[in-house]
Amino acid sequence: MNSITPLHEKISEVVTANGDAFNAIVHIALDTSEQLFALNMNALRSYKAGIAVPKSGNLLEQLTAQSGSPARSLELASDYLRNFSGICIKSQVEIGQITVERSNELAEAIGALLDTMAKSGPTGSVEAVEQIKSTLSSATEAYERMINASAEIAERSLAAADDAVQPMIAAASTTEKKVMKKAA
Repeated sequence: MNSITPLHEKISEVVTANGDAFNAIVHIALDTSEQLFALNMNALRSYKAGIAVPKSGNLLEQLTAQSGSPARSLELASDYLRNFSGICIKSQVEIGQITVERSNELAEAIGALLDTMAKSGPTGSVEAVEQIKSTLSSATEAYERMINASAEIAERSLAAADDAVQPMIAAASTTEKKVMKKAA
C-alpha cells in the first residue's frame, strides 16, 4: 500500500496542474472573446457613423456619403484585420506558452518517475531511461520551437499583409482626391 501512495500523490499533482493550465487557457479564451467583441462593436460603430446620408445635395454627394470614402473604408478594414489578427496571435502565443510549460513539467515528472523505476530495475535500465528522457526532451524542445515558429510566421504574415495594403490605401486616397476635385 505504501508504494501506491506516492503514485496517487503524483497523479493528484498532475491532475491539479492540468486543471490550473486549463483554467488559464479558459481565461485567455474569455479575454480574447471580450477583446474581439469590443473590436467588432467599434467596427460597427465606425461603419454606422460613416453611412449617414445627407437629405439634400447632388447625387454625387449622396452616393459618396452612402459608400463612404473608399480610401477610408480600406484603411478601416486594414486596421480591423490588423487588430483582429493581433488579438488572435497574442492569444495563440499565450496558450502556446502554457502548453509548452505544461509539457516541460510533464517531461520532468516522467523523467523523475523513470529514474525511480531505473534504480530498482534490471541491469541496463539506467541507459534505457536516459535514452527515453533524451527523446522526451527532444520532443518537448521541438514542440516549443514549433509554437514559437508558428507565432513568428503569423506575425510576419500580418506585417506583410499590412505592407501590401498600404499602397492600395494610398492609391485609393489619391484617386478619391482627383474625383472630388473634378466634382467640385
